[in-house]
Amino acid sequence: TAPQCCELPHTPIVGGSARVQRQGQMLVYQCPAGQFPYPTPIRECRSNSQWSPLRAPGGRPLAKAECRAIQCPGPLEFDNGHFHPRQPRYNISQTLTFECFEGYTLRGPHNRTCLPNGKWSGGTAICDDGEGQCPDPGVPIGATKDGQLYRVEDRVRYRCGRGLVMFGSKERTCQESGAWSGTQPECRDPSTYDTPEEVSSAFIASLSETVEVDRSSGGAENVKRKIVIEAGGSMNIYLVLDASDSVGEGNFSRARDVLVQLIEKISSYGVFPRYGVLTFATDPHVVVSTVNAQSSDADWVSTKLGDLKYESHALRSGTNTKAALEAVHNMIIEQEQDEIRKGHKVAPVANSTRHVLVLMTDGNTNMGGSPMPVVRQIRELLSIGRDIRNPREDYLDIYVFGIGAMVNAENIAELASKKSGEKHVFHMQDIRDLQKAFHDMIGTGNPGSLRDPDLSPHAPLSLQRPGKGLESCKGALISEYFVLTAAHCFDIDDQAHWITVDVGEPDAGVLCLARVLWSHPQYNIGKLRGAGIPEFYDYDVALVKLTTKIKFSFNARPICLPCTEGTTRALRKPHPETTCNDHKRLLLTVGEVPALFVHEGKKKLERKHVNIKNGVKKSACEADAKKAPIYANVTDVKQVVTPRFLCTGGIDPVVDPNTCKGDSGGPLIIAKGKRYIQVGVISWGVFDVCKAPSRRAPAHARDFHLNLFTVLPWLRDKLAEEELGFI
Repeated sequence: TAPQCCELPHTPIVGGSARVQRQGQMLVYQCPAGQFPYPTPIRECRSNSQWSPLRAPGGRPLAKAECRAIQCPGPLEFDNGHFHPRQPRYNISQTLTFECFEGYTLRGPHNRTCLPNGKWSGGTAICDDGEGQCPDPGVPIGATKDGQLYRVEDRVRYRCGRGLVMFGSKERTCQESGAWSGTQPECRDPSTYDTPEEVSSAFIASLSETVEVDRSSGGAENVKRKIVIEAGGSMNIYLVLDASDSVGEGNFSRARDVLVQLIEKISSYGVFPRYGVLTFATDPHVVVSTVNAQSSDADWVSTKLGDLKYESHALRSGTNTKAALEAVHNMIIEQEQDEIRKGHKVAPVANSTRHVLVLMTDGNTNMGGSPMPVVRQIRELLSIGRDIRNPREDYLDIYVFGIGAMVNAENIAELASKKSGEKHVFHMQDIRDLQKAFHDMIGTGNPGSLRDPDLSPHAPLSLQRPGKGLESCKGALISEYFVLTAAHCFDIDDQAHWITVDVGEPDAGVLCLARVLWSHPQYNIGKLRGAGIPEFYDYDVALVKLTTKIKFSFNARPICLPCTEGTTRALRKPHPETTCNDHKRLLLTVGEVPALFVHEGKKKLERKHVNIKNGVKKSACEADAKKAPIYANVTDVKQVVTPRFLCTGGIDPVVDPNTCKGDSGGPLIIAKGKRYIQVGVISWGVFDVCKAPSRRAPAHARDFHLNLFTVLPWLRDKLAEEELGFI
């Protein structure tokens, strides 16, 4: 029997207000902006017609609720440096400053500010000496870390301070790739929440990472804004909505509408996954199964979703998250059996299908037990984590959105996937904020920063001077009108109409004439001839503007440039909070930075993997420049190797392939997942390995590339009308 309605307390909350919901069964506290209800945001009417008691986190009874100022937690540890001011908690707008000891380089922001939502601006500040096989993973604010060694298979473990909840990985392992497993942990106060802007950018950036470009789809006009499932693959998306009593009808209805918006967003990419839709309370109700022939019809699924009624669970309104995930598990098994009946020896659903589960819940599981064993069963069914050489982590993503007045942050954080550089759990202050986030997400621009470095941006240039032979260089397509290349490919008197650019596949692309040629104004190859140095390549970068607009296709798409909105999405970081310095920190990390360039072989384009020397080996790499024949008269290597160069090549730690003279002007690329970002322009080398291909390259065979981060003001100016979204 429902309890009698409780009376509204005489002073419901000090400094705030309260409202009664659910026919007098729930009291919801409200506070002014910048404050939160303490010790709880809600109280329930008990069977004795009394509101549930107020207790402090330690269990001590309290007489009244009160509105308290939102604060940010303080650092518990900071390795290899110091910070100030030192306080246990910080008020909104207060700033923390981080500095490193001598011999350590600061990765991350120098200053972090306490934001109105109780989170710190920027990422984790880390002081790193670059000596580990993995970078120093750092210690998030509010956490402690066990583990100081960063070799392959070494582990670090994190714990949050008292009263804080961990979002992210409690344990991370250094992998052979040089990256840490899992996702960067975050210690949050239960009153902390995500903003709509964080959700719309972080969620869609992470979701984009689960799919790849389909090579068979080339030529589509909307390829710029389209995500297509990889060739031969497919995708299942499970939309799971909590309809329990603790969530409430209002939150249920708004969350349902948010999921309809999500289907609209995915459809706008040209993706046609199978959908599974279910609601749950005490029991799960499967609304759409992935074996249904119409499960890939987005309009039909949206209609079924929009027709959902909260009242369907009214008589059994507990919270059994485990049963909901078991229904998803059973759906996968049913689809597997269906595919085998149709003649598949190995069911695609368990082999090549990618699975995305979007769960909207308050996390207050009160029956059925922990849902985590079911998550492990789903992973086992999809062969995830069995083989360390092929862990298949890309085949399952679980996103959890905390909805309702009282969200169990610890439970939703545990359920969500934990992947490096991605965010899978979100906790909003109000369900209306989640609606705004998804509304903003519907309007976001091109997520298609998916680039294939073999073909898409490759743009060879040919220069036919009157009365002279044909010369060639390489370049990269960076927009519908522009190709980025090296300035030394041209003389000061060269005319733009002498230049042709081959865009697309080798020998099968589109030949375009150049309209304008811009070399960097500070480039001057003869600047040091008076000192006996015949060639000087500082600022060796140029832009070629084409006469006709390039129609993008699979074989002709631009590469990402640093410090643009597209690269922010490619890095799976939020916009506009992510800065140009963040791009530099994430791309040009301390130590050996894996990169690649594309070499045009006799029959096909070839990826050549190299390491940018950006740590202790940088000075030795640069010093070898003096061994170039043209630099016999150089006494100080800094005369010719300015801060505007990146250095690759050599034999330490591994033998790097070298560029050839014909590779000049091509892009030096860093891969982030399936995204490719140009950080340099191939400029000059110490030794031309292609002149003597049978000879082994000497240890001093180094290559130098113009660092694009150092010429961004010029790029911003010249490309201002290209809508690249420079930040």
